[in-house]
Amino acid sequence: MSGQVVMDLMAQLQPGEPGLSARWCERCAALLGADGAAVSMVFDGAQLLWHSDPDGARLDDLQFTLGEGPGLDAVREGALSLVADLACPYGPQRWPVFAAQALELGIRAVCAFPLRLGALRVGALTCHQRAMRRLPPEGAADALMLADALAQFLLAGRHTKPWLLKPADLHRTEVHQATGILSVHLRIPLASALVRLRAHAFATERPVADVAHDVVTAGLRLLRDPT
Repeated sequence: MSGQVVMDLMAQLQPGEPGLSARWCERCAALLGADGAAVSMVFDGAQLLWHSDPDGARLDDLQFTLGEGPGLDAVREGALSLVADLACPYGPQRWPVFAAQALELGIRAVCAFPLRLGALRVGALTCHQRAMRRLPPEGAADALMLADALAQFLLAGRHTKPWLLKPADLHRTEVHQATGILSVHLRIPLASALVRLRAHAFATERPVADVAHDVVTAGLRLLRDPT
């Protein structure tokens, strides 16, 4: 039965078919026995494209804010990140802050699969679970097949679906807008402005997207570093 679902999900990513959607992510999560799934793409930083539920978006925003997490590692290293229990004291030490904050959100297990074609890394498929759970080998095999199909879909999208890369269609549009505003206001490079935005979000315990929204719409301005 799972094999048929995998084939159906892969078929939806073919030219002329519906393509990637929130519903696709929901079916992917159900197939893998997860509570949710999200697909992100590397484009001017990691960009969340679609997610099945609010927790998927929160986890992705958390990784974006902290600069650490399983999805980012999957992209950077081109390898799987499978964590059955974020609360395990012997668990991953590479993302201590991410693990602690994910647990606060009620997320206990995460799995991230790189979207890659050869040496080219396109993004990540990340699934989460509210209960401690180890992904069985057959589930990992299904996820890897879907990850390969997603990579080809996203690469083809650069030519056949240009809307994928339009800033207005990306999850963090206002983050990029806010970064530009802060860069001008603080007279610092864009990369430094983004770091400042992330740091403010972390310090105030708010999603980076919410802080960016305040910068763009409410005139929030961060202070310059004292000199």
